[in-house]
Amino acid sequence: MLIYTLVGAVIGAVIGHLIPPGYFFWFVIGAISGFVTQKYLGRRY
Repeated sequence: MLIYTLVGAVIGAVIGHLIPPGYFFWFVIGAISGFVTQKYLGRRY
């Protein structure tokens, strides 16, 4: 589960470098997205 959260956070940080409102917002969104993805894939497969 930690892997998906970290990957999502890294992707969010990269997006935050390019798109406002900045790093922290996209970092949090990426981390949450990674967590939700892991829960979804864990339940479906």
